[in-house]
Amino acid sequence: MATRNYKITIAGQSYEVEVGDLSASPVEVSVDGTTYQVELPESAAQPTSSPPSISAPKTVAPPPKAISRPSVPTSGDDGVVRSPMPGKIIGVSISVGATVTKGQPIVVLESMKMENTIASPIDGTVSTVLVAAGDSVQHGQTLAEIAQA
Repeated sequence: MATRNYKITIAGQSYEVEVGDLSASPVEVSVDGTTYQVELPESAAQPTSSPPSISAPKTVAPPPKAISRPSVPTSGDDGVVRSPMPGKIIGVSISVGATVTKGQPIVVLESMKMENTIASPIDGTVSTVLVAAGDSVQHGQTLAEIAQA
C-alpha cells in the first residue's frame, strides 16, 4: 500500500502528516518532517474503503523553546537609566543640568497600552537625556544618565 499525505489540525495547529504502509508493523508516520514509529491495533491495519483513523502521537511537536532575554539591568547605582521594556516614550520630565533625587519620576514609558513611570535610581544632576516624547525604545536602551551628587 502506498503512503498517504494528510493535513490535519489539532488544537488550532496545522500539521502535514504522511502515513506509510498500514500493513507494516510498526507504521511509519511523519509529522512535519519528524518520523515516528506507530503501533496500530490489528483492526486499523485491515484495508477499508475510507481513510484510516489514526490517533496523533502524544507529543506531535517538540515544546517551544523558552525565549531568553539578555540580562540587562534597567537602572543602577552608576546613574545610567535604562528602559525596563520595549515601548514608546510619552513624557520626559527632566533636562540636562536638572537636579534629581532617588525615586523621582523622570520618564513615562508606554508599553502594551500601559504607562510605566521610570524613576531616578540615584540623587544627582542629569548629565545626558537621550530620549524625547514619541521615541520608540528597546529593552535595556539607555534613556538618561545622572551624575551622582
